[in-house]
Amino acid sequence: MYLWQKKLFLTFYKQTKMKRFVKIAAFAAALLCSTDFATAQSKIEDYPTVQFFAHRGSRFEYDENTMLAFREAYARGARGFETDVRMTGSGDLILSHDESLYRTCGVDVQTEDLTTKECLKIKTKSGNDLALCQEFADFLADKPNMYIEWEIKTIPELYTEAKLEELCEKLWNMTMPQKPESSLYLFTSFDKRARKIMKSLHPEAEMMLLKSKPASPEILMEAYNMGIMRVGCKMDGTHRSTIRLGHKLGMIVSLWPGNNKEDFFLGAALGCDAMCCDRFFEVAEWAEKNIPFVKIKGYEKPQK
Repeated sequence: MYLWQKKLFLTFYKQTKMKRFVKIAAFAAALLCSTDFATAQSKIEDYPTVQFFAHRGSRFEYDENTMLAFREAYARGARGFETDVRMTGSGDLILSHDESLYRTCGVDVQTEDLTTKECLKIKTKSGNDLALCQEFADFLADKPNMYIEWEIKTIPELYTEAKLEELCEKLWNMTMPQKPESSLYLFTSFDKRARKIMKSLHPEAEMMLLKSKPASPEILMEAYNMGIMRVGCKMDGTHRSTIRLGHKLGMIVSLWPGNNKEDFFLGAALGCDAMCCDRFFEVAEWAEKNIPFVKIKGYEKPQK
């Protein structure tokens, strides 16, 4: 077992005590499965680095997918975001996760059924405006070293292939021409049509295969055979051996959801490369203080 793994387990045990025995057992199993006894050495270069990013702008800390969330999270040091892209009835791109605006805005309607002007008249339950994709892209234009996941959200019966092609082309033209060279923009979707169209329109696009299942050799090979070298999978049920296989193939494995420090512990122990988080600052600030040997990429603590 690596020195960092021992430290990680001891910290996890102290924080959780015995009240979460099942999680501790699962965490210990992940550590044991991650050990390569032939090469295990307690060297500093063996310590893990995790690309950490704020899911929808850290949705349990800020009003999700709003410019308020992105601006305030950036000011606090977040250098990675995930957001969700849809089309309005007018053909503009807007940031919204759900098919309906009911959960976030209290209005049971789809953005696809509204004009852009109608969408912009709606406020979130916290009183914030919905954000257009162009606003967010413009916000990022002068900010280097950012990690951004653009997830294309669709409703199969509403998004024909022609409409998906329009969405993908607009998203590309809106984001890539003004992307800082040092930033990484990833495009992904649960809709395989959207992934296929984006890849066909722009073969150079950095793509990620997104799945609502644990990582598996089958998912890795599905992505690999499509020429996609990144996968995003559910954390629960993912095995360290699968992540090691991905690394042998030269792939990057991202896990979700990351809602608390226990999730962060587990993801780090499994050896994942990236992890989203709904409580970005709570977890990042805690990890920086309590497990500094796990390197967090995507968080720059503001200088006082």
